Amino acid sequence: MKHILFLLKMPFEDPNVEGIINTTWFCSHCALIEGALLCNPHWEAHIDIRRISFEKPRDELIDILGDEQQWLPVLVLPTGAHITDPEEITGFLARTYSGAAPHP
Repeated sequence: MKHILFLLKMPFEDPNVEGIINTTWFCSHCALIEGALLCNPHWEAHIDIRRISFEKPRDELIDILGDEQQWLPVLVLPTGAHITDPEEITGFLARTYSGAAPHP
C-alpha cells in the first residue's frame, strides 16, 4: 500500500468566515506541501495524492481515519499512523523518497 496524502482542493469557498469580505481561500499548510511537490515531482510516483473538497464531512478521510480526524493536510502511512504537520510530512517524504526537504 502506498502512503496516502490528503490535501485540500484549492482555492475553496468558505462563506462562513464572519467579518471578512473575501470568501475564497487557500490552505497555507496544503500550499506548503503543494510547493514541496513541485520541487519533488518524483514523489508523485510513490504516493497516492488525493485532493478533496473543503466541505465537511470529508467521507473519504473518515473512512480511513475516523470521524475525529478531518484535519488537512494529512499523510496516512500503510500502518494506519498519520502525520498532520506539513513540515513533518515533507521531511518524511524527503527522507523516504529523497529530494528537497524543508530548510531547518
